[in-house]
Amino acid sequence: MQDNLFLEPMAFLYDDVAEQAIYKKHAYPFLGQQNLAFSMVRQISDCQNHPALSTDLFPTIWQQQINRLSSPLPMAGLPAGPLVMGILNITPDSFSDGGKYYQLNDAVCAGHQMVKDGAAIIDIGGESTRPGSIPITPQEECERILPVIKQLQGCGALISVDTRHAQTMYYALEAGANIINDISALDDPESAKIIAQAKCPVILMHMRGTPQTMGNHATYDNVVYVVLSELSNKIQKAEQAGVLRNQIIIDPGIGFAKNQQHNLLLIKHFSVFANLGCRLLLAVSRKRFIKEIMSNIDSDHYDWGTMVASLPFMMVGNGIIRVHNVPAMVQTMKIWQALH
Repeated sequence: MQDNLFLEPMAFLYDDVAEQAIYKKHAYPFLGQQNLAFSMVRQISDCQNHPALSTDLFPTIWQQQINRLSSPLPMAGLPAGPLVMGILNITPDSFSDGGKYYQLNDAVCAGHQMVKDGAAIIDIGGESTRPGSIPITPQEECERILPVIKQLQGCGALISVDTRHAQTMYYALEAGANIINDISALDDPESAKIIAQAKCPVILMHMRGTPQTMGNHATYDNVVYVVLSELSNKIQKAEQAGVLRNQIIIDPGIGFAKNQQHNLLLIKHFSVFANLGCRLLLAVSRKRFIKEIMSNIDSDHYDWGTMVASLPFMMVGNGIIRVHNVPAMVQTMKIWQALH
């Protein structure tokens, strides 16, 4: 498999038209879905705009990557999707809900409510990673989240922990967490060893710099190609440390070292991330680019933009969508599924 060859599936066909095109070999199923097919592809590279080619004209050397795009992605040990991941921040300073669930009882009640509303995963975070946030020690992070993890075990949802610290990962998994969500993509030298030993699902997110410095790194010639390349390198490093590709879930890091235009391009071209051969996650909930597009309206209404920005991702079938407002996302997904 050519990990440096990235192809964008295009000219999508739906429902019975897709099935007919697949049957007649005029199109390929997208990620194994018989009711969704792509009939054209184009290569994504650093600074070039390549023409789109119909599936009967692409070079033979592309066939392996086409097969990857047309086959189901690994499930990473999780249920089939699409899945909603609810955000539960045990922090005083997160950008959207800082302090709201800082007390143990409030956090536990919120977690149980997310399950009732349809969340398959609860993502518990103890450190704010908003732009300019103040870092905390792993010890303080553990003090915030471990009691919540223990209280929510057996709640009916899988428990994910949003951390970039290997020490926190270790104790969170020991306390009963099922998934690690790392915005640094295992930058802590000990993180990959812990994940490899635990054999648990791990989310690798794209970011440059740190939450304190990432605003200085939002410069790309071709943001889609660069993010793909840098995530591909992260996957390879994780594999070299003993993490299996079928454990990995990929998050393109919307809002992290990216401006509004970068974010929109990554969402618009999200299908290209299937090139990486890992399950996919999208996290756009209440992020700054939504606020900017919606003319800085009241933050209570950012969920409107979140739902619209998340819907293109439904094309990947078994994706995971990370949101603050679980019931809104669950109901939005139901309408999409009824339409498709």
